[in-house]
Amino acid sequence: MNDKDQNQLAIQHFVEYIQIKTVQPQPDYDKAFEFLKKYAQELDLEYSLITIDEDRQAAILTWLSSSTNQQSIVLNSHIDVVPVFEEYWIVPPFSGEIRDDKIYGRGTQDMKCVGIQYLEAIRRLKNIKYEPKRTIHCLFVPDEEIGGVRGMNKLIKLDQFKALNIGLVLDEGLASETDVFQVYYGERTGMWIQFILKGNTGHGSRLIENTASEKVQFVINEMLSYRASEQQRLEKSQTNNELLQLGNITTINLTKMAGGVQINVVPDQYTLDFDCRIHPNGYHEFKKFLNDIVERIPKLNDDEVKLHIADNGQSSLTNIEKSSWWLKSFQQTFKEMNCKTNWTIFPAATDSRFLRNMGYPAIGFSPIINTPILLHDHNEYLSIEAFLYGIDIYVKLIQHLTSEETIDDQ
Repeated sequence: MNDKDQNQLAIQHFVEYIQIKTVQPQPDYDKAFEFLKKYAQELDLEYSLITIDEDRQAAILTWLSSSTNQQSIVLNSHIDVVPVFEEYWIVPPFSGEIRDDKIYGRGTQDMKCVGIQYLEAIRRLKNIKYEPKRTIHCLFVPDEEIGGVRGMNKLIKLDQFKALNIGLVLDEGLASETDVFQVYYGERTGMWIQFILKGNTGHGSRLIENTASEKVQFVINEMLSYRASEQQRLEKSQTNNELLQLGNITTINLTKMAGGVQINVVPDQYTLDFDCRIHPNGYHEFKKFLNDIVERIPKLNDDEVKLHIADNGQSSLTNIEKSSWWLKSFQQTFKEMNCKTNWTIFPAATDSRFLRNMGYPAIGFSPIINTPILLHDHNEYLSIEAFLYGIDIYVKLIQHLTSEETIDDQ
């Protein structure tokens, strides 16, 4: 098969995958598994399903190595995609329609492109009779877009997963709007915070003391003051060449506020919900900041203020300071492909956090440059050029990660 035919087949499979409506909250996983099983047969890969719970499974497409005692690599991607607002799209969002050499559709960036790029890179390697010295597992998981609680979070605890003998996991990154590839070795801790604030009620015409709204004002002032200080730290870094990025600071956003029953009745309670993303070294400091707020809120008794925090604990980082076989493979690939790179912290959350917290090295990398970041946005697309270039990068990267040199380097 020549290069042109390989490229056309890769685009065809990418479009087919986009057309499978694996959109939350009711993703069609069964159809995706049928597609992946057929793909595995086409590439002569072993195919299996791991049952995670009653109605959640993960698919594994495996290229076995003869060196069965070596650690494997896992090429991870999630199958599900986020909902769409069809009225804002210029094409049907699950059509995979191509316009001006751009492939449109939900999941083109997040992250059906990467799943197909893995498999098409394997096709090219098989076509040149390459023989990996490490087993390669292409893992397709459910429910990342709704937190991974019934997906990766459960999967990594199963004996079938532990038996994969994993030495490295590749997962998703983000598109880059410049010519610099973003490579992620960690991510911020997602922390969801709810304040329940109570106070005195009464008629709206009175000046009632110790109201819930006064506590609301105090909390919002404190939280948004912290937010502003982090924003200033980010902006200041751009002028003194520290070049902090979003993943290096803590962000706070007030996302929900509820209270009140009628316009002339002073509410006896408000709830405030904040979405906070904590930079890797700021977890304990931020928890202390929240507890200090609770202590300092003007109140008559402790029952008037409740703080609920939901998070997965401080996120672990993959060590990129210490030399390793997989880090050398990345560096060699980027050098040979003339790729400019920036190793940094992912600003949001991916399934990699579960893997890192279990001790697996995990790198987030989507080989997309010179492209607007459109994940979760209207009219998500990926250019044909960027899609095919990404396959070329994975060919080289998978070769280096599974070569004889990496075995000798351990």
